[in-house]
Amino acid sequence: MRLHGTSKTKESKYNATVGLFISIGMLLVALMAFDLSEMPTFGKLFMIFWIGAVCAQIYQSYRNSVFSNKSLHQEVTDHAFKIDGYKANKHHNTKPEKDYALRLRKLENLYKDGFLTTEEYEAKRQDILDEDWGS
Repeated sequence: MRLHGTSKTKESKYNATVGLFISIGMLLVALMAFDLSEMPTFGKLFMIFWIGAVCAQIYQSYRNSVFSNKSLHQEVTDHAFKIDGYKANKHHNTKPEKDYALRLRKLENLYKDGFLTTEEYEAKRQDILDEDWGS
């Protein structure tokens, strides 16, 4: 069996904070360790690109860190996984079960387990009892 799907999540605030400090360190090293006046043109262009990328990383890390209440991207967790060779039971596409006793037992178990209020249980039970039980 193979599992296919996506899972997209935002990094935690603590990971973003660590990334923020690392990025600030990278920026300080780039500004203090390299002398742009003695570099060839390609080196200057590369350092300008590098400093811009590090500044963008600092900005994003700051916005996602513990120092900020805002974040740049939405926290998304999408676990729409599919397993090869497995056909899921789609309850919304199938007809309701015709085994009324089984449906009533399932409903009662949900009520006993605390998933339904008394009003919800009684209403759904009455819906099942009101259905046509003909053959």
